[in-house]
Amino acid sequence: MVASTRARLHLCAALAAFPALPLAARLAQLQVLEHGRLNAMATGETRRSEVEVVPRGRILDRHGNLLAESLPASSSFIDPLSARGHEREFGLVAKALHMDPAEVRRKARGANRFAWLKRKLEPSEVDALKELDLTFVGLTPDERRAYPNQELASSLLGSVGVDGKGLSGLELTYDRDLVGRVQKIQLLRDGAGRTMPLAARKETQGPPDLTLTVDRGLQHYAEAALEEAMAKFQPAWASAIVQDPSTGELLAMASLPVDPLKNRIFQQIYEPGSTFKAVTVAAALDEGVSAPGEVIDCSGPWEIAKGVFIKDHEPEGMLALDQVMARSSNVGMAKLGLRLGPERFFRYARGFGFGARTGLRFPGESAGLLKQKADRDRVSLGNNAFGQGLAVTPLQLVAAYSAIANGGRLLEPRLVRGVGHGELPETLPQPVRQSATPKTIGALARMLEGVVEKGTGVSAQVPGYSVAGKTGTSQKIDPNTRKYSGTDYIASFAGYVPARAPRFTILVVIDSPKHQYYGAEVAAPVFAKIARQALALYGVPPDRPLPVRFAALPQR
Repeated sequence: MVASTRARLHLCAALAAFPALPLAARLAQLQVLEHGRLNAMATGETRRSEVEVVPRGRILDRHGNLLAESLPASSSFIDPLSARGHEREFGLVAKALHMDPAEVRRKARGANRFAWLKRKLEPSEVDALKELDLTFVGLTPDERRAYPNQELASSLLGSVGVDGKGLSGLELTYDRDLVGRVQKIQLLRDGAGRTMPLAARKETQGPPDLTLTVDRGLQHYAEAALEEAMAKFQPAWASAIVQDPSTGELLAMASLPVDPLKNRIFQQIYEPGSTFKAVTVAAALDEGVSAPGEVIDCSGPWEIAKGVFIKDHEPEGMLALDQVMARSSNVGMAKLGLRLGPERFFRYARGFGFGARTGLRFPGESAGLLKQKADRDRVSLGNNAFGQGLAVTPLQLVAAYSAIANGGRLLEPRLVRGVGHGELPETLPQPVRQSATPKTIGALARMLEGVVEKGTGVSAQVPGYSVAGKTGTSQKIDPNTRKYSGTDYIASFAGYVPARAPRFTILVVIDSPKHQYYGAEVAAPVFAKIARQALALYGVPPDRPLPVRFAALPQR
């Protein structure tokens, strides 16, 4: 009896458990065998990811004024697979994005699920595309590089491509520091479509700022002065540089016409002409082959070699060395060059920074053209002495004149104050070498001051301030004859102000001006205009009495 009762109980228990077996098997299938697939489905329904763009770093001037920044933007894409059967809407898409309908159709025929339609959309284009509400077209976050000062310093700043990478200028040089990035954020979505981050969002610091030595205000003045010269003389190009000679900091670097892919200040080479004569005189004084009071026979034309003559613009006679500089005598300079010889001439040219890059991090910087001493015969040495037959960049020449203003100490030019956020530490000037002795530089400085007082550079005078500098009018090579042209010139003026306590070194170079071509007529007045504005902007007090003009009294 007890055994039968136990058997009946076991049978009842088995019968009661039997319906649970399929349920258990199903649960095992779902929880174990199909766990991965079901978990992925649930994740796909409840989790989303968004793209966040960390913008490219800013570029600032020396005072923290904005020169370049990246702003939020949107880019549009198309899903070619989903676009099939929607050909009628392609025209609407093209109209919204201001695209050619044929271009939209071409991109819709792609083999992949993704193709860019248009990058960096304008806000109006984003709104127009959203209004269409098409399933096969989408928007994704992006960034657009903006230059709030429009074309100011654009040749220096450079450009950025659609992918956010630097293409030229400082945007390319410092691309690794400035480049932005894209990061994904994982979100959890509830049944109502609301989202929240899966994890606490960390504060992400964007790329560092690039702070330049350039002064935005002075850059504007330099470009405005060049624009006037461009309108008046219609040259092929014009450049102007302003440098602080005591630190090497570049305060303005203007070049017109604007070309974001090329900066002539670093990359353009030209024959400096008479502005190079300061180097020849420095070498002659330093080596003792001439002295400030020496009188040199500058009569011409002078036969430097059989059948080869050197002459001046106007016939000269016996000139003291300071007059040779003031009157810009080619004959006198050629004779000094021959006295120096090729080895010493080459050494001093290199000593002032010519024939080598300046050390700035800028793409495509040229080292100029300077013959080795062994390659320089009597004619080429004489020509080189007055700035013909060699080539320099504007940056090399302004650095050389800053060395003269700085007592002969050549400094590395500085364009970047630092890379980083917030206040940047002060950096000391980087000396390269002593180009000539202070005694030599003192005598040369007095000659350069005389050029502006009573020589070819009188049009560079600034009322109330002493100015030292040198004009340059260099002939260009005619590509057809391969000889020096008698009608095509480069006009220039290099100098510093105030001459007695220099604050600014300024170089102006104007290529192929029309109507007039002498440096005194074309470049020196531009120098004076930029110098006046720089002195006023920085509050530099006059070092000379201002000229007094007396108004005529009315007659009674």
